[in-house]
Amino acid sequence: MRWRILISLLLLLLVALLSILLQSPRQASAAPAGRPSQQSSADRLVLAFYYTWFDEATWTYDRLSDLPVEPYVSRDRGVMGRHIDQARNAGIDAFVVAWYGPDGNQTEPNLAALLEEAAARGFKIAALFETDSPFLGGVGAATTALQHLLNVHANHPAYLRVDGRPVVFFWRPTLYGVQTWANIRAQADPSRSALWISEGVDTSYLSVFDGHHLYSNTWNPPADLNATNQKFAARVGADRIWVATVMPGYNDVKIRPGSGFARDREGGAYYERAWQAAIDSNPRWIVINSFNEWPEGSHIEPSAAFGDRFLGLTATWSARFKNNSAPVAAPLSASTGADAAAAETITEPTAIVTTAVLNLRAGPGTGFALLGRVVQGNRLPIVGRSADSTWWQVKAAGGDAWVFGELVQPVGALDATPIVDSPIQSAAVQAQSASQSSAPTAGFTITVNGQSFTLRQVQPTTP
Repeated sequence: MRWRILISLLLLLLVALLSILLQSPRQASAAPAGRPSQQSSADRLVLAFYYTWFDEATWTYDRLSDLPVEPYVSRDRGVMGRHIDQARNAGIDAFVVAWYGPDGNQTEPNLAALLEEAAARGFKIAALFETDSPFLGGVGAATTALQHLLNVHANHPAYLRVDGRPVVFFWRPTLYGVQTWANIRAQADPSRSALWISEGVDTSYLSVFDGHHLYSNTWNPPADLNATNQKFAARVGADRIWVATVMPGYNDVKIRPGSGFARDREGGAYYERAWQAAIDSNPRWIVINSFNEWPEGSHIEPSAAFGDRFLGLTATWSARFKNNSAPVAAPLSASTGADAAAAETITEPTAIVTTAVLNLRAGPGTGFALLGRVVQGNRLPIVGRSADSTWWQVKAAGGDAWVFGELVQPVGALDATPIVDSPIQSAAVQAQSASQSSAPTAGFTITVNGQSFTLRQVQPTTP
């Protein structure tokens, strides 16, 4: 009887040992599945801009045109995980996360938390460097912030790397000149070990940056999406990374009364046209603007107005982009219109009008008097620029005037263009500006450590 008990105990012990041995390999093999995969330059990536500055006071219809299905605070890691899961299921490979720098603001701890949540889900995170951050006080602060980004966050396993190089997007690099950026990069990334993606309509920055994108291509007045994508794809060229932008629509009228505008989503038709135009420009990557830029109404996150319709469309179109192994339509060469003029050898700083009708202003802003108008194709000698490089001072038929930078193609030797002080507005315009200043500030305000900051305006309505 005893030997039967002994045998039974030995058998139970063997079963327990076998269970442990069989379970351990399963656990070890499961771990790598959660690790983010490595990307190469051959991969067609779908990215999406992502914002982490929302709090309990954000979600009101008096400031936003639409609300999320589930209102949230950006610091909630459960929300981060939910958003990552939604993005992955829609075919998005990485969030490009707006970052204000390492000090004094919530985007720093939220970026660190997002990286942890992404690592647990096999997802990727890159940074959108906000050059105009209220927490960066100039070139020195921007350089230090980029050093921190590349030395700390970019070394996280979930940070987006392509061919081993961390990817950094930039918003409004035109705040500084090309040579200034060359100096910044020489200090922050001297070995050019990262991939820097510039933004805007001035592609001369590609002498310092590795790629280019348009943060927004939904403009007012509207531009042809196909023509815009083809034009900038040609300017970027094959030796740099062209990142095409897709947007579902736009609506910032509530946060920018009097200057905002809305672009109808057309039930998703506009988004689909944006995807097709992007794909036809043969981009290396596509970036969605945006996953959750609620103040500007460009979100694809599930919402009260649209449900999860735009996540579904994203899944369809991201798969179409990634599965199209055959070459898509090649970028058009610069052969017509303003592009043809730009292809010529123009050495003097010149602004070539790229929109149908362009306003000439008495100063660098829509609050200045309207002096006249010029039409597409006109060439205007550049004699100066605004401090933030968003407006150019040009010579027109009636004298010097100012034009909005995103509606012209600047060519020639631009680096030496001087900064010109803003002229004094007329008494009538000053009075109008004073009356407008008593109205609510046009912008979306966030509060950080007791201080209020107004977020940027993407594009004036009628420059």
